[in-house]
Amino acid sequence: MKHLILIIGLLFTGAEALMAQQISVKVADMTTKEPIVQAHIKDGPNSVITVTDVNGMFTVDLSKYSHLTITAVGYAPKNIHLQRGMEVIYLNPEVFRDQTELLVLANEEGEQNVHAYHNRTADQGMDQFLDNIDGVSTTKRGAFGWEPAVRGQSDQRMNLVIDGMQVFKACVDKMDPITSYVETNNLSKLQIDKSGSGVAQNGTGVSTVNLVTQKAESAPTSFNFSTSYRAPDQYRTVSLSGNTSDASGRNAVRFSGSYKKADDFRAGNDRTIQNTQYEKLNLNVNYRHTFPSQHSLEAGYIMDKAYDIGYPALLMDATKALADIGQIRFNFAPSNNDFQFNTAQVYANGVRHWMDDYGRDVANRQVMRGMYMPMYGTTTTYGAKLNGAATLFDHQFDWFMDAYMSDAFGDMLMESLDPSIQDMLIYNLDEVKTNNASLGFRHRIQLSDNVLMKIEESIRYKTLRTDSESHASFFQGLYGEAPGTRAKFLLSGSGSVLWMMNNNWSLSGSLVYSERMGNHMELFGHYIYNYTDGFFYDGNPWLKTERSINTDINATWETTGHSLSFTLFHKQYFNYIDGVLGTDSGSNDFRFKQYANVGDAVITGGEFRSFNDLGMMITLENRLSYLYAHNQTLDEPLPLMPPLKGNTTLHFHRGRNMFMADLEWAAEQNRIAEISSIEDQTGAYGIFNLTFERRWMDGDLTSIVSLNNILDHYYHTHTSIGNIPEAGRNLMISLSYQF
Repeated sequence: MKHLILIIGLLFTGAEALMAQQISVKVADMTTKEPIVQAHIKDGPNSVITVTDVNGMFTVDLSKYSHLTITAVGYAPKNIHLQRGMEVIYLNPEVFRDQTELLVLANEEGEQNVHAYHNRTADQGMDQFLDNIDGVSTTKRGAFGWEPAVRGQSDQRMNLVIDGMQVFKACVDKMDPITSYVETNNLSKLQIDKSGSGVAQNGTGVSTVNLVTQKAESAPTSFNFSTSYRAPDQYRTVSLSGNTSDASGRNAVRFSGSYKKADDFRAGNDRTIQNTQYEKLNLNVNYRHTFPSQHSLEAGYIMDKAYDIGYPALLMDATKALADIGQIRFNFAPSNNDFQFNTAQVYANGVRHWMDDYGRDVANRQVMRGMYMPMYGTTTTYGAKLNGAATLFDHQFDWFMDAYMSDAFGDMLMESLDPSIQDMLIYNLDEVKTNNASLGFRHRIQLSDNVLMKIEESIRYKTLRTDSESHASFFQGLYGEAPGTRAKFLLSGSGSVLWMMNNNWSLSGSLVYSERMGNHMELFGHYIYNYTDGFFYDGNPWLKTERSINTDINATWETTGHSLSFTLFHKQYFNYIDGVLGTDSGSNDFRFKQYANVGDAVITGGEFRSFNDLGMMITLENRLSYLYAHNQTLDEPLPLMPPLKGNTTLHFHRGRNMFMADLEWAAEQNRIAEISSIEDQTGAYGIFNLTFERRWMDGDLTSIVSLNNILDHYYHTHTSIGNIPEAGRNLMISLSYQF
């Protein structure tokens, strides 16, 4: 009898211990607090453990699964460190389709949603990845540092950020785009707001690209090593990334590093393009600490160093480009308070850029003959961001606060080949200060069960000035008035509607109003060489506010295995800022323009994308985009606008093998700017690429072989400065090992 009692006691004790490992948690909507049904509970990106029931509940074994990823259709995914006592996990609604996540993992599993872009060739650089997205083009000056443009809008008319942080390029010739500071092995996702309707968060009302980096996770220690080699340009790269956390899961660290180097590339027909070499090193470290309260603290640092970068389309090359980007972010645990904080972030970054033309034939070039022009530029930026949610008079809304200050400097030394001519130092930017503060609000209004409205508004206060008396005196001499501090209040607002017509069809539209103050180069730049038209530009501190109205409509149809999306947009500019001939345009060597408000301009176009599961493990994807851009005042096309272009990709998957055939094409571009810029027409082209990927050793080892421009076609895109051709036939082999 005693033995029987002992056995029963042990069984009860074991059952109690087993039950103690089980934890049940509810998943709910952050806005409505309603349960979310069929939310996927994942242990990693691909493995689904369970799904929530009709009450939004799920149960897992806490001893096996402590760090989870929760995803649901219409909601932003959330990483959570599970612990005893946790009762509710809230997800933020993300039903509007103006932000698109672009996954960069090879063979990423999951829903083939028309709004998700899958980069099947993880060996691609950021430049090539962006250039193959519908609605996105890149301005090219060589093999490195392509500058992205969303719907024909780049630089000052597009907001490009890293983890929401404002970063300013240091090169006045735009040799160092922000995208070059984040490598694909450290990219978690891209958030692209093409319409600019997310004004509450971005504060501007312009198209926004946010490069979201990977963060440390509470997960078992893992490493990934990869290397690639490409011929004939001898491109080689090696990268290592890893993630680890302590036993409690409260402390986690992720790091990544990559090194790449390339020689001059060859265009079609075996033509070597001189000055297209580059060398680059990138390091990234992220630390995360999770408190018992579920608040968490993150610290991140990016170091990017590039050397010996050739730019055949420009007058000179980049000797060195250095970027240091740091941030600290505090993530607040969800709460049911009427006023709550979500995240608080402070950041700082510095960019330095050296360039010279010592390796060029300066004696015989068309512009700035007979002199060397070494240049240096730097920007330093400090910023803070704070956001959360609030309830006022039973109305729930999100709020965003953003502030930053930046200091820009740039100089150019003119060293004449004639010893009788004295050298001259020119300041392109000298102690130019930018200060910006914004407050934004986002409102979601459920008009019916299948109609949702989103309204956003933002107010910004922005100032620009130069603290250099000598720099200010130049503008006083040019315009007859001292510039002082330029300060303006800027308003932006948007309204968006999503109509879920049925289980397959959705219709959405947005209307965005935006005001833009000229940036630091448009207001206080001096002797800025514009490679697109060959003129030297001077700033204008008295520019009027540029205003724009953007309309955007999208229709999407989705079923299991098939989807298509069609978007039309129209953007009208008022007080459009561009360069006009100065009072003394100079000789052919020194041609000058001044920034001015030139009148009205318009950009309109459309984008189409489809995904089809053809069965037999074959999928077909098509992308298409077109832009029509016109300066209505000058009655001529806007410059650097890509023509009709598209991409067709065929995927075949079988077991551990993946085969991809890709066709990139573009129509001829005959709409060129001849008054405001100097362009020529561009012919049509079509490029055929093949990629084969195989996984080995239970998927730990991945090999990729890519053959691009198979027909060795000699061509250049319309957005290639100086008609620099694209790479000809090339072969890349990549290996990646995860352990």
